[in-house]
Amino acid sequence: MDPVVGVLVVRINPSRWILGSLMVCEKVDSLESKPADAIAHWQDGDSTLYLRKRSADDSELSAGDSEADRDTFVKVHSWIQGVEMEAEKIRFVTEKAPEVPVPEVVHTWINHDLDRSFLITKRVKGEILDKAWPKLSPLQRIQIADDVARFCVALAAHTSTRFETVTGLPVSNERWLMDDTPESHPTWKPGLLGPFSQEAMQAYLANISTEPSPDVEAEFHFYHADLGPTNIMVSDDGRLSGIIDWESAAYYPRFWLATKPLIT
Repeated sequence: MDPVVGVLVVRINPSRWILGSLMVCEKVDSLESKPADAIAHWQDGDSTLYLRKRSADDSELSAGDSEADRDTFVKVHSWIQGVEMEAEKIRFVTEKAPEVPVPEVVHTWINHDLDRSFLITKRVKGEILDKAWPKLSPLQRIQIADDVARFCVALAAHTSTRFETVTGLPVSNERWLMDDTPESHPTWKPGLLGPFSQEAMQAYLANISTEPSPDVEAEFHFYHADLGPTNIMVSDDGRLSGIIDWESAAYYPRFWLATKPLIT
């Protein structure tokens, strides 16, 4: 089962979106116009958007759009039991390392019959570093590199005694640490790994490679794990404005914080 985003996020008209099989997002002119059964609401420019449960009266078309509107973004992830929601990771960073700029979470939910999770966030202003880089001055580039390093240090200060997520679940989709996936494993399903203690992680690494495995220390450090130029946002004035796509964030062995950027 692998429905595409265009089927999961369907724009019915300029002010209504169907999100999976459970939710509808609608835009109204004012906060007072939202219905009493609204689950969540937020401002988008001069308009108010709200989320409500889908009813039998809500029609469905075949076209899709991943943007709820100009200032809002809808993310759809494959989901199976044991996968931690991206919103949990963002909330953790907001609480534990508030200096790290992350998207603002509006609402999140699991669509069990589609094996998907949905996440609505406010859009981070700016453009991705990958596109902004040629326009940046040497000083701006150095400042962004310094900011990224500082944020990594702040995140890594939070530790665990296990290889796990912030809620103690298995780590998902870190394919560089995974053994070969069986051909029978559906491509849409996230791969899960752990949780592992120090000893179990050391044994696992030794088992998946013929090369000597790095030493696994007693503490595992919180890490974004996908901190590339497409997940760093830069504002119009050349400053780092946000870090996005936290679905792989978890507690990793210390060596992985320096190794992962070299192999991706």
